[in-house]
Amino acid sequence: MKIDALLIAILVALLAATSAGIVSSRTWMQKSHREFKKAEVTLQQLAEKEEALKIEWINRSDLNQVELRARQELGMRPPRADQWRLESP
Repeated sequence: MKIDALLIAILVALLAATSAGIVSSRTWMQKSHREFKKAEVTLQQLAEKEEALKIEWINRSDLNQVELRARQELGMRPPRADQWRLESP
């Protein structure tokens, strides 16, 4: 009879430990899932920002666009003929 009570106590302790392990692993999985989703959102935002920067780079590296912007926003004009100087290598 004493062995039965000891066996039941061991099984109850084992059940409690197993339940605690399951709950803690589920909590860890949910936390990991939230972090993963947050990282996915960040990745998506960075990919969109990268695409926007690529488009901006293309627009800013186009010499016609640069010249147009310089004329419109900065009031720059082409150099006069006496401002040019050609040097041979």
